[in-house]
Amino acid sequence: MRYTAVTQIPSIAIKQGVVPEGAQITIAIPTYKRAHLLRETLESCLAQQTNCPFAIMVVDNNPERECKTEQLLREYKTIPNLSYYKNTENVGMTGNWNKLFELAQTDFVVMLHDDDLLYDDYVEKVECILRKYNYDINALYLPQQMFSTKENIPHRKEQEFYSVKLKLQDLFLGNICNLVGACFKKEVIIEQDGFDQNYYPSLDYEMHFRLIQKEKSFIILGSPLTLYRILENESMKPNTLLNFLFQDERIIQANNRKYFFYKVLFPFFYKEYALQAMISHQKTYHHKDFEREIKKERVRVINKVVYKILLFFRKKVFNYRRKKI
Repeated sequence: MRYTAVTQIPSIAIKQGVVPEGAQITIAIPTYKRAHLLRETLESCLAQQTNCPFAIMVVDNNPERECKTEQLLREYKTIPNLSYYKNTENVGMTGNWNKLFELAQTDFVVMLHDDDLLYDDYVEKVECILRKYNYDINALYLPQQMFSTKENIPHRKEQEFYSVKLKLQDLFLGNICNLVGACFKKEVIIEQDGFDQNYYPSLDYEMHFRLIQKEKSFIILGSPLTLYRILENESMKPNTLLNFLFQDERIIQANNRKYFFYKVLFPFFYKEYALQAMISHQKTYHHKDFEREIKKERVRVINKVVYKILLFFRKKVFNYRRKKI
């Protein structure tokens, strides 16, 4: 459901928080029946070590009253900058993402899934980056680290921060923009009529293409600021991965028509890209669904060569364009 359509469906303010004076950021959390994970996500937001004012907002896509999520949020009733909304009907995942931008009251909206976490210096670092660019940013993508459970968070390696202004061709070799903790200018997402369900499950990828064409989109390299949970995610399903691959190919081909170099080489690249995605999926989730396809495609040497050359080239270009923050 696009932004314009979803605004016609009311949301109830179960807890109306107060946006602190001077706050530029709302950490916006879409949720649906995952209270046990949402608690950890909320705690990571409340653990922020910063003097920068910010708001927290939970938008619940389950219209059922007195559900576990609503009971959980009662425990946070004394948190002044926390708001909790319930949609009056289930608007789907895309609709709930778009609801974040309708209901947020700050210029920037940070998208955080209800099973992912923020490091405690996230707000401080993001505010610093936004100030450096005089808040003239449409999209900011932050470095992430994967984890399975809160007890098994890997060691965080401290690194300097660099920024790279994104160009359209940066996305032709796959989605490099991390949605977890991504910071978007609210008015720009609204101008784009929000995320588009027609590209599920790659709707974030399609949005990145639209935003990059409007300029002022940056990816940050350096120490991770977000934590992406890999075991409690829709993407663990084999059919979802296949849908990702189908939509990714569709999105890239729609955008690279004017770039002859990428257009010619993309078919070779994509076959190896899909193969590597299946191998990675099999290793991560221990599924056997792709064994036959993996064995069949391993003999395609030209695909592997093109794949490695293009990724090497992109890495070199990124290193050349990066600027220290």
